[in-house]
Amino acid sequence: MKKAVLTILIFPLVIACGNPKYIEEVPLKLKYDEAKIKKALGIKEQQSDERLADQYEEGLTDEQIRVKEKYSVLLGVRPDEIKNYDFYGYIDKWIGTPYGNKSFSKDSLGIVPFAQALYSKAYKKSLPTTALGIFKSKDIELFLSRIDLEEGDFIFLRYNKDIPISDVAIYLKNDKILATTRSSGLRVFDFNDKYFQSRYFASGRLKEN
Repeated sequence: MKKAVLTILIFPLVIACGNPKYIEEVPLKLKYDEAKIKKALGIKEQQSDERLADQYEEGLTDEQIRVKEKYSVLLGVRPDEIKNYDFYGYIDKWIGTPYGNKSFSKDSLGIVPFAQALYSKAYKKSLPTTALGIFKSKDIELFLSRIDLEEGDFIFLRYNKDIPISDVAIYLKNDKILATTRSSGLRVFDFNDKYFQSRYFASGRLKEN
């Protein structure tokens, strides 16, 4: 009985598959563009060992290699683009710290006091104690063009019309910025996010001595 039922179910399917109209509607392609398929699926070609090795300087410490690899992945760039180890190493020690407006501790962190410590460590530069103070600093060159942004530039944010500059973020690479939010604390964000785009006011860069 079971065999009879199975035969009844399969028979219409065989007939349908043998139908010329059904066959004509089946997409048939014998040649495929492998490169296009990989691109569509987001598959990247693996780099050779020699090419990957070229992206690492000689004499790096284990910690520098860890920072290089972590932030090249986090920012979506080649390892050889991560070279400022004082900069990224200091950021890494504080990443994930909860938000705190003006505080600077492992329990809560404000971006301005953090930026003061970061720029003192990585660039040997003292900064003002407020976002507006950094914006007005004679040591900061202001600009608007996003295509000119470089690692270490300031992103000045304005939350309401009554406060000229409300907060800052720090540009890293590849449209990624370092910022603090009440929900996430200190972490890397996408600068293209609507939250930052709607609050973006200007950019600033430390002037060369």
